[in-house]
Amino acid sequence: MAVKVTLDIPEKALPVYEDPRRVNTLYGGRGSTKSWTVARVLSLNGYLSPRKVLCGRETQKSLDDSVFALLREQQGDMGLGSFYKPHKGGIIGANGTEFIFKGLRTEDISKIKSLEGVDDCWLEEAHTLSHKSLRTLVPTIRKPGSRFYVTLNPELDDDPAYERFVLNADPRNSHVIKMNYDDNPWFYETELPAELRYDFEHDLTPGRYMYNHIWEGMTLPAVEGAIFAGEVAMFQEQGRHRPIDIDPMGLVHGIMDLGWGVSSMVLAQKFASTVQIIGYREWHNKTYDQLTAELKDDERLADVRWGKIFMPHDAAHRDPKTGHSHFKVMEDLGWETEEIPQEGIENYIEKGRRMFRTCYINSVNGGDDLMRCLKRFKYKVAKDNENKKTGVEKDDFSHGSEAYCYTAVVANELTNDTRKHSNPYEGLDSGYAA
Repeated sequence: MAVKVTLDIPEKALPVYEDPRRVNTLYGGRGSTKSWTVARVLSLNGYLSPRKVLCGRETQKSLDDSVFALLREQQGDMGLGSFYKPHKGGIIGANGTEFIFKGLRTEDISKIKSLEGVDDCWLEEAHTLSHKSLRTLVPTIRKPGSRFYVTLNPELDDDPAYERFVLNADPRNSHVIKMNYDDNPWFYETELPAELRYDFEHDLTPGRYMYNHIWEGMTLPAVEGAIFAGEVAMFQEQGRHRPIDIDPMGLVHGIMDLGWGVSSMVLAQKFASTVQIIGYREWHNKTYDQLTAELKDDERLADVRWGKIFMPHDAAHRDPKTGHSHFKVMEDLGWETEEIPQEGIENYIEKGRRMFRTCYINSVNGGDDLMRCLKRFKYKVAKDNENKKTGVEKDDFSHGSEAYCYTAVVANELTNDTRKHSNPYEGLDSGYAA
């Protein structure tokens, strides 16, 4: 069935059609036609020869969450509306080309492994993809000549897909093309220019980082709505997230957060008013003796002088099996412990907010994982009122963030010596004028 087909895409994106590679990544801001372009390229390729196309995203509860509607719209505009038809939750072409739509989250990722013979895999909104999804999916798409098409507006510079497909792309088998609204020849035929102007004029974020993210495809300092968004932006701009050497003469203190099956620890040193976070650790389903062994056997911490281990107030609870508190267990393992004062959520968040001005975080030794948490630390909001906070979101990023806030709470207790020195000037104060 021959039809007249047109392929109108921005000139900048032509390489993904004329010279496709194993990985074809289009990233950038709103109004750039990234998704529109890939929908057209895949539809034309599927018209020219039978192909099996997997359209994947991290979360998909129904076809409404997928690119199904976008594909149907573009196929109609290209003159392929009658060639492609909806079919069993997907799209089927007259020549057997098939578009399949899948979610890649934990509950679905095992099913992806069973897919065979995929020619093209389109990862839409790829900035939301997890490390686990990518680790499972990428080696699954292994048919000779198979390709990935990746579209995203990167949210953070450590988004797994941004790191893999943009920052660390292999130039030998990848196209990496940044596309923004000014690469779209049809942009000014839409209503978007008015929205762009409004966002530019009303953006009060430092350096207009929200505008730059939405329209220029730049990464954000933290996820939208993050508790510490402004502080993280300032922190990174001042270069406070950088490699830090451990001072062998100073004590290293551990500040912990405890959760169900998860323990996290900030490793910090204090010098005058400056807190240096030299590392971060997170353990899942590990006992305190295992945790202790890992710390003591860690070559990166081989020469440190250990100070105190600060633990939250609930560490005083006794284990019904042993009758011992968490404090007692750690003390029996040779640690000196101290309780973190119990304060309200807003108090420890405010102290954490202030500590950004006087601390540094190591960019290695786990400090990068701590920054990943701080960029994503959010409030939990009521389902019926997004302006009503109901505490902090308890997720993969809250453990590190709360350990950071606890560090701010005990910052004045982080000493560099366990000895008490006498004051040689004691009694001489009266000899000096007030």
